[in-house]
Amino acid sequence: MSKINNKIAAFIFFLTLAILFGLAIKTSIDMIKETQTPKISGFLIQFENGTTEQEVETILGNYNMTLNYSIDCNADNGGYKYYIKVNKDEVQEIEENGLRKEENWTDSGFLVITKGDYIIYPVTEQAIHDKNFLALMETNNLQVKTFVWCLVSYRGNSRDDILGTNCITQKDAVRIKNELEMSEKVWIVMPEYIEW
Repeated sequence: MSKINNKIAAFIFFLTLAILFGLAIKTSIDMIKETQTPKISGFLIQFENGTTEQEVETILGNYNMTLNYSIDCNADNGGYKYYIKVNKDEVQEIEENGLRKEENWTDSGFLVITKGDYIIYPVTEQAIHDKNFLALMETNNLQVKTFVWCLVSYRGNSRDDILGTNCITQKDAVRIKNELEMSEKVWIVMPEYIEW
């Protein structure tokens, strides 16, 4: 009887060690996945000209942003400040009239935004002071408008990167980006990645 009890005790001991070892490996793998998962600390969002901070709050309030956030609608991302909005039916004619003739007016490498029946062309600072560009705008009855850039941040004052507390997963960010870009007043949504 004693030999059987010793064998059972040894089996239980090794089974316990195997379970503990397996849990340790799983925890290590989960920690590695957690540290290598791209984390998003917020979004830089480009809104239509004239969008107020109250409208931004209302727009964002219509979506599940996953976590609490702060908004800075005076964000300067160093990118384009100006744009023109051209009806799709008029794009070819306006381009033939010279919109893309001067490469310092619009950046052909920059993303041109399609929104409903319109194409949004980012315009350089240099263009809005160029008399030829302004004449082209007047001839085609177009107006140069100003983007409203807003920084939506999950971090607040914290610099800790705690997933689910002050940053979200890339999967959630893609969902939020796609949903927000359906809004008529939102041009572009750019997730802010945390460096790791």
